Amino acid sequence: MTARQWRAGAGRGLRPRVVVALMCSALGLLALIGWRSRQPEGPTPGARPPVAASRPVPPAPALPGPARTDRGVPAGFARTEAGAVAAAAAFVTTGQAQIDMDPLAAADSVRQMAAGATAATQVAQLLAGLDELRRTLGPGTGPITYRQAALAWRVEGFTPARARVAVWHVGVLSRQQVAPPQAGWATSTFDLVWERGDWRVWSETTTPGPVPIADDSAPPATSTELAAALDGFAPFAVAP
Repeated sequence: MTARQWRAGAGRGLRPRVVVALMCSALGLLALIGWRSRQPEGPTPGARPPVAASRPVPPAPALPGPARTDRGVPAGFARTEAGAVAAAAAFVTTGQAQIDMDPLAAADSVRQMAAGATAATQVAQLLAGLDELRRTLGPGTGPITYRQAALAWRVEGFTPARARVAVWHVGVLSRQQVAPPQAGWATSTFDLVWERGDWRVWSETTTPGPVPIADDSAPPATSTELAAALDGFAPFAVAP
């Protein structure tokens, strides 16, 4: 998807600006409406069971998604406002998945999420960003970890054909010996289009912040300390 500027150097380890196109991942699951039928207090001896009145059953609301993964990224969103929000949140948190992909797979994941008219540009920006990230973090050891969360959203426009959703999110990047754990805060605004039976990214615009200050409840962790403390933790999935 479109690349966004992420200042890895905002932490203590990286100084160069790292450009990473880390797509966007899923909030806002709707609960199905439960329908209860009222039960009689007790049968009358010898009485026949009452005939239940026929009532129209309203259709269950569509869950916003994602309903599946496709090419390693979330897919299958409802053609609703909630579905557009879920798509934007899902797309913004696919960073770790794409970091772990080879270039061909990463390009395929972008094409899955992108609108056809802008897919080529988004692929080029993502691959350039991932290449710069890997070169910058190359001297380190161990895996590159990038833990992301979408924290808040705002719908700026919606029709069944187009939507604009802004997502405030955070990503914590870490790699031993080169990138102590550092948080990058940003707001990504997605222009989405309904295409090929799903929400697709037409464009993404990312601005830094807003950035909260860190409290002093605990000293900053090193990459090794972070990995040890989170050993056995699994990231929250946005797709089944």
